[in-house]
Amino acid sequence: MPASIEPADILSIDHLNLRYGNRQILRDISLSVRQGEVVVLLGASGCGKTSLLRSINLLTQPQSGRITIGGEAIFDRSEQGVDRLRLGAKQIERIRARTGMVFQQFNLFPHMSVLRNVAEAPVIVGGMTRDQAEQEARDLLLQLGMEAHAEKRPAQLSGGQQQRVAIARALAMKPAVMLFDEPTSALDPELVGEVLRAMVALARSGMTMVIVTHELGLAFEIADRVVFLDGGEIAADGPPAEILLAPKHPRVASFVARFHESIDMLKPFLETA
Repeated sequence: MPASIEPADILSIDHLNLRYGNRQILRDISLSVRQGEVVVLLGASGCGKTSLLRSINLLTQPQSGRITIGGEAIFDRSEQGVDRLRLGAKQIERIRARTGMVFQQFNLFPHMSVLRNVAEAPVIVGGMTRDQAEQEARDLLLQLGMEAHAEKRPAQLSGGQQQRVAIARALAMKPAVMLFDEPTSALDPELVGEVLRAMVALARSGMTMVIVTHELGLAFEIADRVVFLDGGEIAADGPPAEILLAPKHPRVASFVARFHESIDMLKPFLETA
């Protein structure tokens, strides 16, 4: 029998360091994400989760380290600050298109229809024809249950609907990796479920995802791995049940204890799964 082939790493981060002034935000972070893998980043506020996510698509520029996506180096800077790649603005724009980003706030263009919000980047950045971009945008809106709202403006939508449009917009560029930064934190509680359901469907379709969230239920539902950051360092990395139900690191145990009710609710399901 031939040996099974492990999925290749689609994202690789090596010895990443980020400082703001004298404050060390990320400290020697190394992390790999396989094709089709879903990784959830957890940790207390200020631990570096969002900074790590923003570094992956170069919205934030670390002081040193290396980042590759699909085998292509997108950032490579020595500890002495020497930029080994010297990428221009257009190259960085192309790279960002490979990492679809969904933010806490929806950041939709208020003067554009839902359809145009989704179709615009493939035309302007990707060079796609308007007709093709709009057809693909309609397909994505259908996938996310938003096809009936294609001609509406963002202000006519609920927060959950706007976030699903933001997900469609990120997917329109056919990214190698989808990045989510607390995608439900700005939503009213009754709207969280519709966004989480969209993310679960996306994960089950095989999309590679890195997610910053406090929704532990989402971590149990779709994460292949949970990575816990503490003080800008990786304190734990492993399967959700191992990290969240039997934490070995004291900071992880303290964090999880604050969500003990949701964990206790999940234990019977996990024991019988």
